[in-house]
Amino acid sequence: AYLHQEEQLRAVQTHDILELANKTLPYFSSGLTESSAMQAATIIQHYTNFDAIGITDSQNVLAHVGPGSDHHVPERHVVTDLSKRVLASGKMEVANSKEMIGCPIPGCPLAAAIVIPLIVDKQVVGTLKMYFTDARKLTPVEEQLATGLASIFSSQLALGLAEEQSKLVRDAEIKSLQAQVNPHFFFNAINTISALMRTDATQAHDLLLELSTYFRTNLQGARETEITLKQEEAHVQAYLSLEQSRFPNKYSVNFSVKSNELNLLPPFTIQILVENAIRHAFSGRKKNNCVNVVVTEKRNCLHILVSDNGNGIPQKLLPHLGQRVVDSIQGSGTALENLNRRLTGLYGPKSALKINSSSKGTDVKIVIPRKVKTI
Repeated sequence: AYLHQEEQLRAVQTHDILELANKTLPYFSSGLTESSAMQAATIIQHYTNFDAIGITDSQNVLAHVGPGSDHHVPERHVVTDLSKRVLASGKMEVANSKEMIGCPIPGCPLAAAIVIPLIVDKQVVGTLKMYFTDARKLTPVEEQLATGLASIFSSQLALGLAEEQSKLVRDAEIKSLQAQVNPHFFFNAINTISALMRTDATQAHDLLLELSTYFRTNLQGARETEITLKQEEAHVQAYLSLEQSRFPNKYSVNFSVKSNELNLLPPFTIQILVENAIRHAFSGRKKNNCVNVVVTEKRNCLHILVSDNGNGIPQKLLPHLGQRVVDSIQGSGTALENLNRRLTGLYGPKSALKINSSSKGTDVKIVIPRKVKTI
């Protein structure tokens, strides 16, 4: 009779876990945000015996449901020593006392906790924290349950990131296809070529070939997640030929590529940075405008630096560039945001854009893992 009851209990627990996983999937797969974390934490608390549930990203508390919610507040930095250790080590921690939890707030009702890392692509992206107000409730059964749940939720986050990356690739394809028939750019290029046909037929012929190269490489970039450095450089040079024919001697663009031309990078990476500099860095200036592109290899990484001697970016805008659309006369920053999301989606947060700017100019640095196309 006892074994029969135990089998029934396991069946109920399995059903609850499956139901829990089904309920949390839409939220974890949408990414770690304050809204999705709050929904997921509420569901986890409902389907388990834990008194409180907390979820963090790699730095901040995103959600806390249950006792302690008066000071474990979303948008604040992680405060407990326990969570900080898990984020640093990537290993589960169990606390059987308030002292082990290490909450600095006097009177915190949380007496026991299990904190488990949420891991995607071998990187700790956050933590799942499960608390009891009575330390006696914390048993090895709860530890086993917590471990299983963290594995499920990590898989759901990974699924969401994979779906997001797929969406970004599709978005890049759409934007690239749109660029091929961009009426403004196309009109300017054709107008310049038409004018040159009457004065310099050879240059007009050369620019027509560059226009063909530009659109062909656009199409190529739309179909692939990564292209070679050689292909990216050809795309940039075609764009520059067309732009500089419209504004002779207004600016110079210098390339220093000390890297294997078959190294891979996302399409439009350098082109977006060069175009951004040309369009926004030199407002009101007609000469002595320089853009430098330097590509090197260091420690199995590809280092890309695009710098200019322009007017600089307002300091108040710098933290937001690459993170979101900004409202500025210098442009919206949409291209930089899209590029940043593609880089971090493909290679992780260490590959995010690093932008430094002053009145003497702007540097944009990118570091990505070095991969070489096999022939």
